[in-house]
Amino acid sequence: MNNKPQTPGLGVVLVSQLAIVVLGVAGIWALDVTLPAANINWMIASALGITLAVITFVIFLIIYRVGGRFAQMLLDDLRRVWGLFNGYSWGKITFIAALAGIGEELLFRGFFQTWMNGYLPIGWAILIASLVFAALHYLSHAYFICAVIMSIAFGVGYYLSGSLLMVVVWHGVYDLIALGVIVKYRHFIIVDTRQDSKIGLQ
Repeated sequence: MNNKPQTPGLGVVLVSQLAIVVLGVAGIWALDVTLPAANINWMIASALGITLAVITFVIFLIIYRVGGRFAQMLLDDLRRVWGLFNGYSWGKITFIAALAGIGEELLFRGFFQTWMNGYLPIGWAILIASLVFAALHYLSHAYFICAVIMSIAFGVGYYLSGSLLMVVVWHGVYDLIALGVIVKYRHFIIVDTRQDSKIGLQ
């Protein structure tokens, strides 16, 4: 696969992620959503976010390695992700991961979860935000379930810490690790690369 088809794909990804950032900021501003005060400073928030990102990736790596039908569905999804981002440089991967962390956490935690918590108990606010988050990330039933669980973890982390920075770092660093490994070192996750040729990923 050459790099020529990747440029339009990158443009679409960047525009969509920037649109999510704008939606999050616009929602907070238009509905006058007041973000909670953080219970931790920026250094602890950053360190905690990085630590949780690594732990989250290790958990998913164990799931991929254990195998079974659920893991196989996830691996099939990862092959599609690899096909979309194959050839991307570390700079592009980092930019995409950073935008995803900032934009999606601004929208789903900073705006949506906080806004709904003004009308619903926090448990329902986290659950609804997580279901919407997972629906917009749908690749398969298995991926949907993982996205719901991960989003709930982000939501609980945001509620307990009050730190949007912490979940932005958590989300962004996880995406950086996961996407980087999928694109650059997929043999760590996808052991049987013979399957790739069956779906046209040469």
